[in-house]
Amino acid sequence: MVLRQRMSLLNKKKHGFYFSEITDVFDDSHLMDWYDNGHSSMEEDRYICLGRWRDMVILFVAFTERDGIVHLITAREATPKERKAYDENYRRETSGN
Repeated sequence: MVLRQRMSLLNKKKHGFYFSEITDVFDDSHLMDWYDNGHSSMEEDRYICLGRWRDMVILFVAFTERDGIVHLITAREATPKERKAYDENYRRETSGN
């Protein structure tokens, strides 16, 4: 538990977000998520997602799941390229095509 709190504090200092602040990003109905092949290992599968937080900010979140519990690794604002990918996916999903 102490390690997770420390990681959350470090994330706040580096990226401006405590992990506890951004969990509702997973409620975004247009959330994009995928397997992170580059950071996964034999011991741990990692995932990345892009999602809207508080209806205004697109976040990039890296996470893993252990025993059915999501563990956040990092959370930051999406880069312009990541925001563009999210926006294009959003338009595709909402255009009905």
